[in-house]
Amino acid sequence: MKAKISNRRFSSLYVSFRRGFTVIEVLIGSTIMLAIIMATLALYTKSNKVSADQQQFSDLQHNVRAAMYFLSRDLKSIGAGLPLAFCPYFLEGVNNDQSGNPPVETDRLTFLGDSDPLRLIIQNFSTGPNLITLEPNQFDLYPYTATSYPDDTLGYIGRLIIILPNPDLNDQKGEIAKITSVDLVANQISFEKILVKTPHEFNLNTGGGPADYVGGTVHFIALKTYWLDAKGSYPGLSAGERGYLGQPGVLYSSQLNPLNNNIDHLALAQDIEDFQFQYHGDMDADQQLDDNNSDGLVDVNDFLNWGDNGDKNFNWNDNEVTAGIRSVRFLILGKTTNPYIGFSGAPTREQDIRTYENIYGKPAVADSPVGGEVDRHRRFLLESTAQIRNMCLSLYNSGGN
Repeated sequence: MKAKISNRRFSSLYVSFRRGFTVIEVLIGSTIMLAIIMATLALYTKSNKVSADQQQFSDLQHNVRAAMYFLSRDLKSIGAGLPLAFCPYFLEGVNNDQSGNPPVETDRLTFLGDSDPLRLIIQNFSTGPNLITLEPNQFDLYPYTATSYPDDTLGYIGRLIIILPNPDLNDQKGEIAKITSVDLVANQISFEKILVKTPHEFNLNTGGGPADYVGGTVHFIALKTYWLDAKGSYPGLSAGERGYLGQPGVLYSSQLNPLNNNIDHLALAQDIEDFQFQYHGDMDADQQLDDNNSDGLVDVNDFLNWGDNGDKNFNWNDNEVTAGIRSVRFLILGKTTNPYIGFSGAPTREQDIRTYENIYGKPAVADSPVGGEVDRHRRFLLESTAQIRNMCLSLYNSGGN
């Protein structure tokens, strides 16, 4: 009897376990699970937006910093090793270039400079065969030869040079050329002239009489221009030619290529919105750094845009002004490729509006004004100052200039 009661009890329990969930229980469970899934998806979506925004901002920072590195390095080499008499022609700026159509509202800077030391003294200069005979033992001081560099990566052949007359004659003519051959025994260099304008359109190509170059010098040189293609359709350039991309917001270093006598355009960074230069130094030649705003202090507020007069009424066509530049301040403003997808809408409070505009609007950069709209793009601004410490600095193991 006890066994039968026990079996009935277990049978009843078994039936109750097989009954399953009620409709209400299923609905409650489904609702809870759906809420968890929705919350997880919302968290994932928000996290993905933040990640995408952070990634493009990180890419933007990398672009701006890369451009800053190359520009800072090159500016320090302006005029390196060149005679002091020629320093007015080492650099030239343009403020808010509007040449051609469409306008390009950014600055540019053209300069001569090369940190590779070379100072070969000229004994004889022949314009007909384009031949230079050097003082004895000149090549021994600068062994840029196939013996030292078997692959000729730093050799003489094909290098861009500037040929300057004797600086004691106060004759500021000369030649820009490339080396075509070198005779190490006869101490001779053959060259090919290159017709190109230097800063201030200093026409080196008219040259001078052969006697003017006796005691003159031969130097390695680089002729570069830093500029920003703001619109992507710069006048006179075609996309795909000599490195020009034809895309807006690309910062270029354009350099004379002696191998083909053309200007090659090296793209340094993209997503650049604004690019500005400012200048400071002893531009009135009074042996003191200029206080251009007459406030009794010499600081960042004394930097001038190219062509600005300041309180001293500078004439930028005066060689003395250009020769006195000792510091170049440059500002690079980057803008993300796409608007922020994590953007949460316009604020309402005045304080929040100002913060919103600072984050998603274009700030003023030097004399470039604030942007006219808030476009949801993030900006990244870097500024630095390069001391032109190498201008006319002697780089040679044979003594001063």
